[in-house]
Amino acid sequence: MKRLSSQRAIDAWERGQGADRHELPLALLSVALPDEDRERLARLSVGQRDALLMRLREKTFGRGISGYARCPQCATRLQFDLDLAAYDVDGTLERRIEPEVLEVDGWQIRFRVPDGTDLALASRLPDEETARRVLLQRCVLGVRHQGEPASAGELPEPVIEVLGARMEELDPLAYLSLAIDCARCGHNWLVLFDIGSLFWEEISQSAERLLHEVQTLALVYGWSESEILSMSQARRRFYLEKAPSDAAAGPAQRRA
Repeated sequence: MKRLSSQRAIDAWERGQGADRHELPLALLSVALPDEDRERLARLSVGQRDALLMRLREKTFGRGISGYARCPQCATRLQFDLDLAAYDVDGTLERRIEPEVLEVDGWQIRFRVPDGTDLALASRLPDEETARRVLLQRCVLGVRHQGEPASAGELPEPVIEVLGARMEELDPLAYLSLAIDCARCGHNWLVLFDIGSLFWEEISQSAERLLHEVQTLALVYGWSESEILSMSQARRRFYLEKAPSDAAAGPAQRRA
């Protein structure tokens, strides 16, 4: 996997416009891995998908990440820092996660871990309880209770909790929680580390900055978008520094 070039960062940003939050990881990966089947990428387990995103993010921007969370008690915006090297990306990508059978309290459950298509569907449902029920129905492949056929809807809550814990064990990068302490009020809580959303925000900011640079340099020098994006960052910066200060406003606005 190679880093996202300037052109590919813009392509990923363009593909993601109007997409659901859970569809953004696929927009990033389908640009970074154009030879991979899009359906196969969508069917990766959530942890394996996020491991690919971590690898792509490290190659594109480096392994250090700064994220932000808002304290639910006092609303202070807090920054947290992460090192992607702390996560077992290689091990996750090498692991084969097959459907498994769990036996607990007389229940026998055959299940698989959630994938990207499951989360994308769940995100469009009206409430959390409905999304949870649909995810359970999609990921539970078969149920028996005391030897008799049963359904996912009959599973009691304690059994569902054991099932969820086993899914986390099988696909650990899918469920990354971070402990946050508020320096202002002392409140502490857990937030979900969502590499897809964090990486997407960085790509969006980078793509919009690049497009502003393209606009400025095209107006001043008449170069095409492809010519500008093929330049190194150092060259673009040099030409931008030499451009008139009002270049980005456009000819009509400069004449006003």
